[in-house]
Amino acid sequence: MASTMNPLKIEVGISMLAETRDWEFAAAHALLKKILGNVLANPAEPKFRTLRTSNAKLAPLFATRGVKALLRGAGFAEEADFLSLDAAAPTDGVHLALSQLEAHAVARAERAEAAKVQEASERKAMAEEGQEKRKLMRTQIEEDAAARKEPGWTAKAAGVKGGKAITSCADIGAQGGGG
Repeated sequence: MASTMNPLKIEVGISMLAETRDWEFAAAHALLKKILGNVLANPAEPKFRTLRTSNAKLAPLFATRGVKALLRGAGFAEEADFLSLDAAAPTDGVHLALSQLEAHAVARAERAEAAKVQEASERKAMAEEGQEKRKLMRTQIEEDAAARKEPGWTAKAAGVKGGKAITSCADIGAQGGGG
């Protein structure tokens, strides 16, 4: 059964690969790049145009979402236990699949780098904010230490009255004289 290139399936495969985790994509990208690159480098070689789906080394690749759709879009057809590219089929689909895969890998790397830069700038901003708070606290401590050295300074707790400021029972006439 001959299959032809299908740009829509390539696009669907790439979009499904976009949803995979970074480590899954990295592994799939490396193998797909090698498989598709071998087909382009040696288009007449039949061993590069046939993939055994039960191959233990390729099993993780086929388990990754989007890989089969990408390969089908490139022109590979499923035949029993194989995915094969017809010997007479042009390599345009393989070239398109490889170029879109590489473009997605570059875009993914750029997004990851942008996320790292964003995270680094957020960490730097938080560190600067913390440093400002520590600087303010240090200034307040130094001002308090200087105030304690001034003559006439007495320790005061917040909300505590001392000496004549305390209202006693006698001050309000509640001395228990019954009257």
